[in-house]
Amino acid sequence: MAGKAISIEIGYSLTRVCEVDYKAKTHKVYRYFMIPTPNGVINDGVLTVSPEYVDALKSALAESKMKAKQVVFTITSGRIASREVTIPFVKENRIADVVSANASDYFPVDLSQYQLAYNILGTVGEEKTAKQYKLLVLAAPLALLDKYYDLAKALKLELAAIDYAGNSVFQVAKDKCSTGTNLVIKIDERSSLVMAIQNGTFTFTRNVAYGVDEAIDTVIESERWKDCTNVREAVDTMSFNDCTMTEEVRGALEPLAGGIARVVDYYVSHNANTQVEKIYVTGLGADIKGLAELLGSELNFEVEVLRQVPNWNLDKSFRTQFHGAYVACAGAAAAPLGFKQENEKGKGKSKEKGGSQGGLNPAPIAITLLVMGIIASGVLIGFSVWRYVQLQKENMELKAQNSDLEAIIPIYNEYTATLTSYNLVTAMYGQTENRNEELVEFLEELEDKMPSDVHVVSFTSTIDGVAINMDVSSKSEVASAVEQLRTFNSLIPSSVTVNSVVEDIDEEAGTISVNFSVAAIYRDIHDTVPEDTETADTEDSAADAAGTEEE
Repeated sequence: MAGKAISIEIGYSLTRVCEVDYKAKTHKVYRYFMIPTPNGVINDGVLTVSPEYVDALKSALAESKMKAKQVVFTITSGRIASREVTIPFVKENRIADVVSANASDYFPVDLSQYQLAYNILGTVGEEKTAKQYKLLVLAAPLALLDKYYDLAKALKLELAAIDYAGNSVFQVAKDKCSTGTNLVIKIDERSSLVMAIQNGTFTFTRNVAYGVDEAIDTVIESERWKDCTNVREAVDTMSFNDCTMTEEVRGALEPLAGGIARVVDYYVSHNANTQVEKIYVTGLGADIKGLAELLGSELNFEVEVLRQVPNWNLDKSFRTQFHGAYVACAGAAAAPLGFKQENEKGKGKSKEKGGSQGGLNPAPIAITLLVMGIIASGVLIGFSVWRYVQLQKENMELKAQNSDLEAIIPIYNEYTATLTSYNLVTAMYGQTENRNEELVEFLEELEDKMPSDVHVVSFTSTIDGVAINMDVSSKSEVASAVEQLRTFNSLIPSSVTVNSVVEDIDEEAGTISVNFSVAAIYRDIHDTVPEDTETADTEDSAADAAGTEEE
């Protein structure tokens, strides 16, 4: 029978805990609970363990009668770097060696301060000689992991493993997504994780810096739900009531929907030959009624909550219709990536049994062995002396070389330090790039492409997109302006939408003025516009948009 483990996921607002089978072929959740996470305990996956939080966890574990001695943590953190790489098709027990040997190429940081883990995404190449492994390699800071060791020690539990939340969710969803290409979105309080699973293989993952915390705060602060005074009560309220129908909650969820839409658009555009069949939602956000439908309308895909999955009887295990918040927690114990290295097992010592063989005189055997031992010893001594002389000579030569090369050491150290700093700065700059840096070019393109009689009333630009209010002389000019906006390299053509069109007729002057507002989403800063992009329907779409008039 497989051993049990306590699996813990610490969120910004709520800590989820399950008692599950550890690394078992079948999966069962025995007990579970959720407690509030005090402010300041976690920040982007980094723990600050307080005695009060430890006491609260101990009390909840005792009250829930969880008696397992092992603990598994699953974490989501922007500090955990990930890279998709390919390596030669070596034996599986040699993959770790290959990853370690090339780690400095994957992550330009001081790797002595990180711990590596990897997940096999699949293989590429058909021929045996050209076959390669495709891996997802992760690097977690030791300073981040150490806090989880401290928490396990404070709870008097043995740390079995630390898992990455993406892998935890994958272990639950992989059989559900065993055929075709499906996306799984884990939505938490302040962040979300978008994953692609193709034919049961984990192929893509990206973080989104938005969650449902603003929507939860909106429900707590709203006069509409006066009984909600904390996060747990707000989540319960949003589980039973479709709060997304209200304007304030829907507005609070717009940044989340927009951020997820950009990642999905990025995946679809970079996998043009892959058809996404369905999108599943899990995590704390999956328990919010109406959120899946809201995302479906935003993404133009079929979106549903991840509930029934093969080999995981989640509904029965949790005895409630809401278990999205626990999915990663339950999956962490199935096959964790293993940032926590397993302890070496002691090797047993075999005991030799004494005694003599009947019918044989041991004296001749002993004499023969003695003579052979003397001969072997002479050979070994002679070889050792010869080898010693050779090594002494080699040692003198190496010392001479070392003296000549000592002057190079400071130069090399300065070079490696400068290279590391450069790579860190380059990586940091890459995270700060956005389309607003190209605002001057955008305005020049706007001036160049817009019809001559267009008057820009207002212009707003964020890191996500633009909103423009303009005056023109006719509805046909509206269509022309929209058509031109959909040719901008920095905008996603399908996101260019007209929000309002108002026609003003001055009968005395005999003039017509049309005011309209248009919004659009920026392409990812690293996206390039495909040369064969079809724009044949742009004019018709723009004309249809211009046909809508608000009185």
